[in-house]
Amino acid sequence: MNNILTRLSVLTLILSPTLAQAQTSTTEFDYISGGFQYTALSHEFTTSHYFYDNTHGTTVADSMAGAYLKGSWNFAHRLYVAGKVELSKRNQVSLTHQMAGIGFYQPFSPSLSLFSTVGIANLNLKQGESIGNKDKKYSDSGAGADIGLRLLLLDNWMIEPSFRFEQLDEKYNEYRVGNVFNVSNNMKIEANFSYATIDKYSMTNYQLGIRYAF
Repeated sequence: MNNILTRLSVLTLILSPTLAQAQTSTTEFDYISGGFQYTALSHEFTTSHYFYDNTHGTTVADSMAGAYLKGSWNFAHRLYVAGKVELSKRNQVSLTHQMAGIGFYQPFSPSLSLFSTVGIANLNLKQGESIGNKDKKYSDSGAGADIGLRLLLLDNWMIEPSFRFEQLDEKYNEYRVGNVFNVSNNMKIEANFSYATIDKYSMTNYQLGIRYAF
């Protein structure tokens, strides 16, 4: 799995500068994107009761694969609504993270913008009963907010470092670095990395997908 992700990332870096013809914009908040994601779990997660099968004394999953979908609509001057759904699964274990909110962005120059979003979030972790004696499930919703930057490193390469906080049953913190590579005026390639913690658990998420700007 890691070899596949490495090859796709290298291919992205090679093709994107070659294909790009137009400049990526740091104030472009009308888009929809989606693609593949791979989630690696910390030792604390894999040995928790959600991922550890006491009956057989084995870890059910130390990594998961899935997909993500997110989008944004700039409905008024510097205001936008945004949402995302991320789903990872392995065997009978599934992890779903969702958020929706309203945001504001402030450009400082053609190559730098600040953005922030507030809204609601939901985290759902489920282990099917076929693994253990019964279902094991964690699900909680709460308020969330993030703040980040959009920075043009090249005309066709924009990075999006951000920090997200969610007040669930336990505090959820996420550190994310997004990369957007321009292919055309409308089509982009995304390569995202995030590290998230909740209570004593942590997970690392890798995403590779396509963004369509409208």
